[in-house]
Amino acid sequence: MKFFVSMIVILVLFSSISYARDEEYWAKQLILTIDGNLSEWEGSEIMVFDKLKDVGAEVPEADDFTGTGMIAWNSLDPDRVYFAATITDDENQDIHPATDTWWEDDSLEVMFDFTNDGSLVQWTIDANGTEASAAFTEENLEWIVVNNGDEYIFEGAIDPTKDNPDKPGFGVNFQAEVDLVIGLSMHYNECENGVREHQIGWIPGGAWDAAAYGDLIFSEEILAVKPSGKLATTWGELK
Repeated sequence: MKFFVSMIVILVLFSSISYARDEEYWAKQLILTIDGNLSEWEGSEIMVFDKLKDVGAEVPEADDFTGTGMIAWNSLDPDRVYFAATITDDENQDIHPATDTWWEDDSLEVMFDFTNDGSLVQWTIDANGTEASAAFTEENLEWIVVNNGDEYIFEGAIDPTKDNPDKPGFGVNFQAEVDLVIGLSMHYNECENGVREHQIGWIPGGAWDAAAYGDLIFSEEILAVKPSGKLATTWGELK
């Protein structure tokens, strides 16, 4: 009987795995306009991509690659997570289709552990601005990439409640709310010479290792609207 009870306890603990993650990112609220102009993101926390993930012997020099990322949300749009990244890369490799070894083209990966149990799901956006991969469907990802020389600005929104072909069911019950905590990894595939030379994010460790993620916490803080007239919706609509 004691053995039976012990097995039940072990199974319960195993089924409710959580991770003591070292880093936190507080996602503030904003009204998103997906246009590659990141002015509405002013005041957001910034993730610096300066840690190696799956690939690379050392972080590239700044004249080869630099990158930062941001995450946000809106309580009136709780099914979606907003993302933005600014990448400076001296060479954009784009030689594979989205359905084949897309990780060997320059691309941004946004990954989540929605249930904090290691059930990881990934969206990948190619720097060419026309292709997306992994969990992507037309229904669950809206994005833009704006290119200016060697700078690439990514902006978009992911809706995990719209099911995906890569990890069916992962995130379909997601609803953002104040103080909700989920796992986050955001990183970039820096590719040259026909291969992926680096994968660089804000936390070191494997892209598919849930312990090498940060805690994404949804904040009640609302970013102030600038008087530029860019946003038609008023902050008074946020509850």
